[in-house]
Amino acid sequence: MIRLPRLRRRRTTVGQSHSVRDYQALVRAKLKSLPDNPALALAQAIGAPTMEDFMSIGDGHVAVLRHRGLLDGMTVYDLGCGCGRTAQALVRHGWQGHYTGADVVQELIDELARQCPGYDVLLNVTPRIVAPDASLDMVFHWSVFTHFYPGESYLYTADAFRALKPGGKMIFSFLELEDVEHDRVWNANLDHLRAANRAEHLDAFLHRDWIRRFVRDAGFAEPRFTDGQDGRDHPPFWQSLAVLEKPA
Repeated sequence: MIRLPRLRRRRTTVGQSHSVRDYQALVRAKLKSLPDNPALALAQAIGAPTMEDFMSIGDGHVAVLRHRGLLDGMTVYDLGCGCGRTAQALVRHGWQGHYTGADVVQELIDELARQCPGYDVLLNVTPRIVAPDASLDMVFHWSVFTHFYPGESYLYTADAFRALKPGGKMIFSFLELEDVEHDRVWNANLDHLRAANRAEHLDAFLHRDWIRRFVRDAGFAEPRFTDGQDGRDHPPFWQSLAVLEKPA
């Protein structure tokens, strides 16, 4: 019998948001389509076609975090942790610290807990970082704001500021129309709209000026950006990256 780490569940009182409904449906559809390979089904649900891709992308996540200051002993919060793509890569790379992963889909965090039994996981569907004030060294999330409305992204940004220690960082990826490599997502959305079809989930774009507004309102220092094709300091991420730092 597998013993899961401390699993805390949070539920909204006003019904599920679009992102919760979309991802629960997507994950369960993938599991139904691959009943004999649930690990691959969950990997595909978070955008990795193969397990090799799943591991390679996770290694890239760790490279970004290391470049942006991740050290052993830190307390980190993985928002939209999925089934543990980053978490499993942190274990492979020997990182030592306190990790909490939060997601809106039970099946995903159950898999993370199985794969990384030393890590904490929680189910949370509210626009909050579930951590005490000034308790985190780093909050990170990959392709999460891509599925939120701008107001939802701001609420997470503001709450990350509350939860981060002075000098702590929030690191995230996003889609932007200025990057021609992101055109395929934009064009796919247009195709869905033209055909009056419902997409699997919302694909949202952010402008860097919007992020600067979020940062200013929340209290962070001026953000730093990395283009999705920039491979100078770590493997190209494809999505653009933003780094927000809480003033010390």
